[in-house]
Amino acid sequence: MNSGAEQVQAALQELLESGAISTYQVSAIMQAVTNDPALLDQFIGQLKSAGADQAGPSPPLNVEDYYRDGDGTFELRWPLQTALPMSFDMLDRKTRFFVLFQEWTRRELQGLTMLNAGQTEEAAAVFEECLARARQLSVNELIARSYENLMRVADKTGDPKAARKYSEAAVEARANE
Repeated sequence: MNSGAEQVQAALQELLESGAISTYQVSAIMQAVTNDPALLDQFIGQLKSAGADQAGPSPPLNVEDYYRDGDGTFELRWPLQTALPMSFDMLDRKTRFFVLFQEWTRRELQGLTMLNAGQTEEAAAVFEECLARARQLSVNELIARSYENLMRVADKTGDPKAARKYSEAAVEARANE
């Protein structure tokens, strides 16, 4: 097993045993799974098989299905966690979209991990950022999933009014596809 897989396995074990996970371990998991998509699938599968996926991510999305040619370009508004072989500014529009889409996916997983660990305030902040990222990309499915994740936070914190508001916003975002 490589060091990334070992870090993910150790963090998963701690989460399952204690019900909590440190910020350091979340960062280690994010770095490991960002560089190895198969490790991400394995991690999610282990969470589900252990019953720790109450707020698990929705099915994976195919980025190709969401890219639309157009004018303009995408700006880098948040720091990248994945090293690129060149400056973000040197990338073409489509590649920028793909990079930013992947960053949205990484942040969603980070927020879900925080939510599962009971870090509701931190998770809510991450999901608000995901919403802003989704709007930047103009991808209604990502907008809907961001609202659904905010709904999960509201459910966990006992705020049914907010949960209903986020649920309705998710439905509306998907209706605009």
